Amino acid sequence: MMTQRQCVFLKGDIDWGRNAAHTLLASFDKQGVIYLSDYVEPDSVYQTISQKQAQKQLGKEFDAVVFDATTSLNADSFGAIVGTIKAGGALLVLLPKTMTESLWLQRFSHIADMFCSQNKSMQSIQQGDEVHSLLAPVSKLESEKIIPTTDQTTAINAILHVVHGHRRRPLVLSADRGRGKSAALGMAAAELIKQGKQSIIVTAPSLSCAETIFSHACYALPDATDAKGKLSSGNGLIQFIAPDLLIESDITADIVLVDEAAAIPVQMLEQLLAKFSRLVFSSTIHGYEGTGKGFIVRFKQTLDELTPSWKEFHIEQPVRWREDDALEKFSFDALLLNATPPTVESMTGFEPSECQFEQVGPRRLVSDETMLRALFGLLVQAHYRTRPSDLMMLLDRDDISVYIMHFNGQIIACSVCVEEGELAPELADAIYCGERRLNGHLLPQSLLAHTGMVDAGKYRYRRIIRIAVHPLLQGQTIGQQFVRHLLISATQDKKDFMGASFASSTEVIGFWHQCTFMPVRLGLQHDDVSGSHAMLMLKPLTQQAEMLASQAVSRFTEQWSSLLQHEFQYLKPELVTRISQLLARDTGLLSDSDWHEIKAFAYRQRGYDVCHYTLRQAISAWVSQPVFLKLSSQHQALCILLVLQQHAVSEVAKRLSYRGKAEVISELREAISCLCQ
Repeated sequence: MMTQRQCVFLKGDIDWGRNAAHTLLASFDKQGVIYLSDYVEPDSVYQTISQKQAQKQLGKEFDAVVFDATTSLNADSFGAIVGTIKAGGALLVLLPKTMTESLWLQRFSHIADMFCSQNKSMQSIQQGDEVHSLLAPVSKLESEKIIPTTDQTTAINAILHVVHGHRRRPLVLSADRGRGKSAALGMAAAELIKQGKQSIIVTAPSLSCAETIFSHACYALPDATDAKGKLSSGNGLIQFIAPDLLIESDITADIVLVDEAAAIPVQMLEQLLAKFSRLVFSSTIHGYEGTGKGFIVRFKQTLDELTPSWKEFHIEQPVRWREDDALEKFSFDALLLNATPPTVESMTGFEPSECQFEQVGPRRLVSDETMLRALFGLLVQAHYRTRPSDLMMLLDRDDISVYIMHFNGQIIACSVCVEEGELAPELADAIYCGERRLNGHLLPQSLLAHTGMVDAGKYRYRRIIRIAVHPLLQGQTIGQQFVRHLLISATQDKKDFMGASFASSTEVIGFWHQCTFMPVRLGLQHDDVSGSHAMLMLKPLTQQAEMLASQAVSRFTEQWSSLLQHEFQYLKPELVTRISQLLARDTGLLSDSDWHEIKAFAYRQRGYDVCHYTLRQAISAWVSQPVFLKLSSQHQALCILLVLQQHAVSEVAKRLSYRGKAEVISELREAISCLCQ
């Protein structure tokens, strides 16, 4: 049986902590130890990196890790590095001698003390206590074993079945960290090469994320030629291709292995589903990035729609450490990686009208672990990007406020907000002129820098960073009810605006519109995780704010037609329609001669090439009116792709499955004639 991983918390000043760490690790191989600190000791015998570099160590394994938290403790970095420690290895955490004002660090230290009192493999040493060379080094024999667990064997067989079974039945492989998920992918890839398969593609957010796959495939194929991102054996090839390049390529494959799928935009995953018939999507659930659980919930909906015969397997058995590993349990509790929403049973007799709204402060949260876990569980379930660092934010940032709705004492919805605005005039002017950028203050900065609202800096904003409703209670107007309470609270606190910035989708835009928020900007860049553009919507709370918001919406409306032709040429037609319906335009600017030309195209045979400008003017107005919704989704997409976004006729025909230009123009005439009625 593998030995327990060891953990020691060293509480004292920095020099004492470093000396104690050296003593405790005296018998360890120095090449297998990594030191995380913002201070590099002169002539240090250990490899030293900053906390921010912790995530670059994923895929590696260490005998011991020293984590210097005497001045700060980055939660994401801590979660990342814990998973790199081998069975029998050690984690040494240097904590400050005296308790800081950080509620996050106080909670972390309290949980550490609790675990040390309950687990022999964990201990706490105070400055002044005698320090012995107590830690046993990692057994080399134990660390070199590569024997698949029972769960890994089942996962490997499931991966092989994706290749040998029916097409269009992708596999979702999920696991907590340290379960050998990526190793199973590598071993399965090697087995497929042995069976004569010739093309296996691995894709992931980066090549470094896929290193474990290639190392285990290489181990199982000792005669293989191993180059960076390419492993060849006989006629078989395992190669890494980045997701975006893979989507654009014409390459074929026996199977595509998608590792850490939660960190790849869903839009790309959908394109991979459409392009390849045999895929495995692998994702970490309780990972340092905190995104896996939300990914699984959402991506299942996509799979149900596109490939309803998909399969799923979850790996339970750990590979790198024992099943009762105390260090893993500590990291889960300290970082709330295992936080879950309240159970459904607690909602018996639920009535939306009986829900209570209140603001909860950080001291209450840190003193009520049950409430904190329920709140954070809702956030993890609802948002891809909820990370351990968000827990730090909730407990330590003065500009953050947390609100909840509860029923019978159980949290059913929560929101995290941040205060922004009231910028100094000189600073606001510099932002407007493109000379300065700030961390934070997203709403006023965006209005200043992107929408050109020169007075936007002086207002007071409350931005909704996160909002979540219990997944089994959604669709009952709880979210809208919650936002109404948030607006009342913001008004009482004399805010000028409440706003939100979110990954755009027709559903989410619709929600905020129902809450009477106004669209003022769509971000030009894609979000790294969702693959969507960020939508910014505002709710003015004062008369002056109403005037500014109206100006911002008017500016957005004026620019929308041009933006569709250039910056948003590839925005999905259904999203174009949804946004356009919120931007009121009319056809009053069309002259009699314009109408004559439009009708000549719709009802007779006037050519598209000679009247496309007039048609564009007309459709730019129609797309914002209820009449546009009378068109079929196919005709809506045709008008948007061809006329507004100005894609080539051949491309439109391909995307909408028309036989060629003649059919495209014929269908457009039919759509325009419907709009003219």
